[in-house]
Amino acid sequence: MIDRTDEYHPEGEEHAGSLLDINLTDVLQVLSVNNKTCTLFLKKGDEKGEIYLKNGKIVDAKVGTISGESALFYLLDWEGADFYIGTSVEENVSVRIDKDIHSLILDWIEYSETHKEKEAIKEKPETKEKMTVEVEAVPDDTIEFLKRLEADGLIKAVNNAS
Repeated sequence: MIDRTDEYHPEGEEHAGSLLDINLTDVLQVLSVNNKTCTLFLKKGDEKGEIYLKNGKIVDAKVGTISGESALFYLLDWEGADFYIGTSVEENVSVRIDKDIHSLILDWIEYSETHKEKEAIKEKPETKEKMTVEVEAVPDDTIEFLKRLEADGLIKAVNNAS
């Protein structure tokens, strides 16, 4: 990726902004609808990324050593990044993305939701000790009720039905 530090913060340019003001998906959809050929430069902290469009179609994305859809999805998660819309695309940009903008956004939403679910599962691993403590915390009257159900054969009937 070419370092274009001066293009990330152009002075007085109307085609620069912050993703605090607008979503990246909205920016990409506007560029797509208008059949733009451009490079969208993004900067968040020390990280820089680029999204390449030719005739309104996203053809590639890069951030660090990542490219293609993986890079695009990573960049779509950047909130508050600064962006600048360059007026051209390098000649040697490879076409690594071959989907329309709407399919890419839907794929990104699905990817994000799946990723969030996996993170939630990782954040709350239930340990055997914790589950044992919770079982031991069952009130005595509940235990007595369960014992009566078991004695009447109701719990076994429920277990066999499932």
